[in-house]
Amino acid sequence: MKLPDFLEKKEKLFSPKTTREEARTWGDRYREAQRIHDAVAFYLRAGYKEGLAVLRQEAVESGDFQLFQETLQPQQEDWTQELRSLARTAEEKGRWNDAKRAYAFLGDELGLKRVKAALEGILGKEPPKEPGGQAQGEDL
Repeated sequence: MKLPDFLEKKEKLFSPKTTREEARTWGDRYREAQRIHDAVAFYLRAGYKEGLAVLRQEAVESGDFQLFQETLQPQQEDWTQELRSLARTAEEKGRWNDAKRAYAFLGDELGLKRVKAALEGILGKEPPKEPGGQAQGEDL
């Protein structure tokens, strides 16, 4: 089945006429098409906790902090252990920005120091240069 264009997707996602079941179905379709962030949006709209849990687990296994954060719901159960696992996976896979963001979200200073030391080892002490030759800030 063909997925809707941007405006049609927006209408389906935010319309009060869209039922929870329709939103869940659209989420499933987007997930099958590997459009994971769109799937998250529809699962959130549907309140589909099981679908969000599956995508959150995929985020943990891939070390994808942004996807993990998108799957969190207000009044969610404790996700601290999952996030710690994501941070370790991100480190193992060299996804340094994801690891840094996860450790910062957890308030884990030791993890942040470890990531910073790894980045300094890879990049050296000098901040990396942007394509235009401008030095970037500390936040990598």
